[in-house]
Amino acid sequence: MKRFLIPLALGLASTSVMAANEYSVWNAGAAATFADYSFDDNSVDDSTVGLKLFGGYRINKWFGLEAAYHSFGDFSEAPPLPAPAVDVNLDGYSGSVLLYAPFSGEDVDLFAKAGYYNFDQELDLANVQVDSNSPDGLLLGAGLIVNISKQFAFRAEGEWFDIDDGELWAINLGAEYRFGRAPEAAAPVAAAAPVAVAAPVAVAAVPVVKDSDGDGVNDDADQCPDTPAGAKVDARGCEEQLVLRGVNFAFDSAVLTPSDLQILDSVADILAKRPNYNIEVRGYTDSRGNDAYNLGLSQRRADAVRDHLIAQGTPAERLTAIGFGEADPIADNATEEGRAMNRRVTLQFTERAGE
Repeated sequence: MKRFLIPLALGLASTSVMAANEYSVWNAGAAATFADYSFDDNSVDDSTVGLKLFGGYRINKWFGLEAAYHSFGDFSEAPPLPAPAVDVNLDGYSGSVLLYAPFSGEDVDLFAKAGYYNFDQELDLANVQVDSNSPDGLLLGAGLIVNISKQFAFRAEGEWFDIDDGELWAINLGAEYRFGRAPEAAAPVAAAAPVAVAAPVAVAAVPVVKDSDGDGVNDDADQCPDTPAGAKVDARGCEEQLVLRGVNFAFDSAVLTPSDLQILDSVADILAKRPNYNIEVRGYTDSRGNDAYNLGLSQRRADAVRDHLIAQGTPAERLTAIGFGEADPIADNATEEGRAMNRRVTLQFTERAGE
């Protein structure tokens, strides 16, 4: 045994100083062994299922080295009585040189092998050990490797062992793993061509346009600034109609309250800025009461507003007052809130001729 193991160890160790290449790789694997063993004198002729463990190093495209442990199990023979039953247990080690076929490809490798084996053999008669020896000699073989990936492969091979006065054949089916070989890298992705970045384009600042009085006409086109809230304006921003919001008379009353007077004072200031307009003061009522009465009440309300605006400086010739009664309601007369909104006064603006 020693004369086999020492040269094998030295041979495998020498591979570490060999120049590495794309084929150089360590491997280890296991296989099921289907063996047939027979002696020439037919004292044993049997088949078994056993195990093979192997490891090695592929030196380059052509050559590799391999060491293996073989456990064949028990070969049995039951000769006619009174001869006792014969059992042979066989296991041991081997070392081989592998020669890879030149037409092997990335998916499949074909190889032939030659090497040396040294086994331990025990002979039992009627389950009693009667002898043991250590046969050794030449082994020959051939096989194929199916590569699943850079790391994994399936392997099938046949081996023949030269044993005195007998023959030992083995078929091995198994798998192996390769050490130190990086997994296949993903295909490189082409870098995108640099995108030219256009020079920044100077953008002229856009002036901010305001509508200070909130009438919907921008200041740069508004010919009547400071329009009071609630006014309906024309394209120039000048009032066409102004609802005097907040000037809501009490039921059956044409008397202006203090809050009404305060609102009318601010309206008078606006009218002073519109000297080229005539204003029609329009009075309205809710639906309670008869039509004739409501018409008179709305007239008194319009007159009350006109009189106060005149008192605040608006020229009398620019102001007229008309009562419309319960016509043109702007809210639901069925509710108190709606009726209060209908008791209203509006100002209708008309541009003075020639101004």
